[in-house]
Amino acid sequence: MKGWCVMSRNHSRHARETKGHGAIGFLLTFVLLLFAGVMVFFFVSDTNYKGAKGKVYSLFYPQEYETQVKKYAYEFGVEEPLVYAVIRTESGFRPEVESAAGAMGLMQLMPSTFDWLQESLDGDIVYSSDSLSEPDVNIRYGVYLLSVLLGQYEVRDTAVAAYNAGTSTVDGWLEDKSISPDGKSLTDIPYEETANYVERVSEAYEMYKQLYY
Repeated sequence: MKGWCVMSRNHSRHARETKGHGAIGFLLTFVLLLFAGVMVFFFVSDTNYKGAKGKVYSLFYPQEYETQVKKYAYEFGVEEPLVYAVIRTESGFRPEVESAAGAMGLMQLMPSTFDWLQESLDGDIVYSSDSLSEPDVNIRYGVYLLSVLLGQYEVRDTAVAAYNAGTSTVDGWLEDKSISPDGKSLTDIPYEETANYVERVSEAYEMYKQLYY
């Protein structure tokens, strides 16, 4: 009788352990299947971003401040996808953001650049730097700056690089044949930050075009 009880307890313990292993196995299988499904959805399925796939991606590539973007993109002749791409990369659509260097707002404009843009566009300094936290003001002058850079440089990525690194720096790169063989495009951007910035803006630009245009 005692031996049977020991065997019974051992059998019960074995059953519980087996049941536990089965639950873990099921959970691992579920996680792997879920992961595989996500991979198929994002990387194997077609490139049509207008359906369910597009709705998921649009959560990561929103069109916030659509009224201002549409208005000033039209006014200054800049593509809307590029404006959204810059805002997403610069601030993640957060108007209150200020960088360690002092760049402010949605499109991360420096106060000194803001003053220059006002004088260039309006002939006078109308706003203080505090106004850069206002989406309408920030987007207007940020888009105007993009239009100036796009007019100055023939290649979009070169203009985007100048938005990040400044025109003096980019002009120097364009004179260096090892960086710009044709004097227009930048094949090997020396600054890692700027290289990563241009890549991120370019990827976001393409996604916005696929999703909405």
